Amino acid sequence: MPYRKFIKDVGLIGITQALIGLGGFFLLPVITKTLGSYDYGIWAQINITVSLLSPLALMGLSMGVVRFLSSEKDIEKIREGFFSVIFFVAFTGLLISIVVFLLSDFLAASIFKDISTSGFIKVGAFLILLSAIDQISIFYFRVSRQTETFAFLTLFQTLGQLILILSFLLMGFGLFGVISAVLIVQGLLFIISTYKIVSQIGFGIPKFNQIGEYLKYSAPLTPNSLIRWITDSSDRYMVSYFLGLSQVGIYSASYAIGSLIQLFITPIQFILFPELSRLFDEGKSDEVKVYLGNSMKYFLLIAIPAVFGLSALAKPMLEILTTQEFISGSIVIPFIALSGLLSGIFQIVINITHLVKKTKFNLYIHIFAALLNIVFNFLLIPSIGIVGAAIATLISYTLMVIVCILVSFKHIEFNLNFGFILKSIMASSIMFGVIFCLNPSNIMGLFGSVLLGAFVYLAIMILIKGISRNELNLIKNFSINIRNMISNKIIKGDLR
Repeated sequence: MPYRKFIKDVGLIGITQALIGLGGFFLLPVITKTLGSYDYGIWAQINITVSLLSPLALMGLSMGVVRFLSSEKDIEKIREGFFSVIFFVAFTGLLISIVVFLLSDFLAASIFKDISTSGFIKVGAFLILLSAIDQISIFYFRVSRQTETFAFLTLFQTLGQLILILSFLLMGFGLFGVISAVLIVQGLLFIISTYKIVSQIGFGIPKFNQIGEYLKYSAPLTPNSLIRWITDSSDRYMVSYFLGLSQVGIYSASYAIGSLIQLFITPIQFILFPELSRLFDEGKSDEVKVYLGNSMKYFLLIAIPAVFGLSALAKPMLEILTTQEFISGSIVIPFIALSGLLSGIFQIVINITHLVKKTKFNLYIHIFAALLNIVFNFLLIPSIGIVGAAIATLISYTLMVIVCILVSFKHIEFNLNFGFILKSIMASSIMFGVIFCLNPSNIMGLFGSVLLGAFVYLAIMILIKGISRNELNLIKNFSINIRNMISNKIIKGDLR
C-alpha cells in the first residue's frame, strides 16, 4: 500500500472516529440525565463485564485473522479461515453468555451488590456473544482493507445505538431499553456485515483445518486481553466494592470523556498492523520503521493537545453533558486522558512484538501492569476515592510503556521524534491557557472552545515548524480527496 493511500485510509477512519466521538457526546447526556448516577453505574458495570468476558470468547482470534489473512490471496483459504473463526467464536460466545445468564443472581449479589440488578444482567449477558462475533465480522473488512465499508458499519453501530437508545428512553423503558437497544443494533450489524462478506467470498461450512494454526498464534494473546482488562477496567469493580454504584456512575462518566483520546489511535492501528504484517513478511524492515515512526508522530500530533484540551474543559464538559451529581468527577479526566495517550503509544510500539511473534512478552507486560493496577487501586481508592483509581491507571500505563519500549526496541527501533514532542507540548500549553479562560456554559460554547483551541495549536505548530510544509500539503490533499469522494457518492446516489 503506498504511504499516501495509508494516510488517506487513516484519515477516513479518523473522521469516522470523530463522528463516533460526537455520537458519544450526545449519548452521554441522554443516558446520565435520564438514568442518574446509580442506574448509569449499573450500565457501566454491565459494559465492564462484557469487556471482560468477550475476549475469553474471542480467544485472541481477531488478531489471528488479521495476522494470517492480511496477505492471503486465495479466496478458498480466506473463506475457510473466516468461517472457521466465526463459528468457533459464536460457540464460545454463546456458551459464556448462557453461563452468565444462569449466574445472574450470584453476580448481582456479589459484584453489583444489589440483587435487583439480576434482571439487567440476564438481558445483558447476550451482549457477550454479539460483541464477540461482531468484532470478527468487522475485522474481515480490516483485513481486506475495505476502509469505506468499515467506516459505514462503525457509524451504523454508533448512530443506530444513539437513535434507538434515545427512542426507548423517551418511551419510558429505562435501563432495560438501553440494553435492548444495544442488543438490537449489534444483531443488525452482524447480519449486515455477514451478508456483505458472503457476497464477496461466498459461504461454506468450515472444516476447521486452519483453526489449530490460528489458535496456536492467538491463544497466548487471550490472557493478555483478560489481564489488560484489569489495567483498563477493573477499577470500576473496585470503586463499586469500596464506594458503591453511584460512585461507579460518576467515575464512568468522567472516564468516558477522558478516554476519548482512544479515538485517535483506533484509525492508525486499524490500518497499521495489517500493513506492517505485509511489509515485514516481504522483508521491508526499513519501511516498517518509517510506518511506525510516522504513525507515532501523527498520533501524538493530535493526542498531546487533546490531553491538554480535555483537562482544560473537564468541569465545563461534565456540567454541560451530565447533571450536578457527576461534576465531582472532573478531577479524574486529566489522569484518564493522559493514560489514554500512553495507551496509544503502547499500542503502536507493541506491534513490534506481534511482528516478530514474541507474544509471550505481551503476556508478561500485561501481568506486570495488572498487578500494579490492583495494588495501587487497593491502596488509593479507600483513601482518596475515584481519584485514586485514576492515578493507579496512570501509574500502570506509564511503567508499561517504558518497559514495552525498552524490550521492543531490541528487535526493531524507530524514531520517536522527541523534538516534535517538545514542540507539541509547548503549543498545547499555550492552547490550554487560552481555552481554560473561556469556561463555556453550553454545547455551542464547548464546540467553539474546541475549534478555537485547535486553531491556536495548529497556528503555533506551524510557526515553530512542528508541522512541515509537506505534511500541510498532505493534509490539504487528503481533505480534497475526502470531499470529492463524498461528492461523488452523493451524485451517484450510493452514499449510505
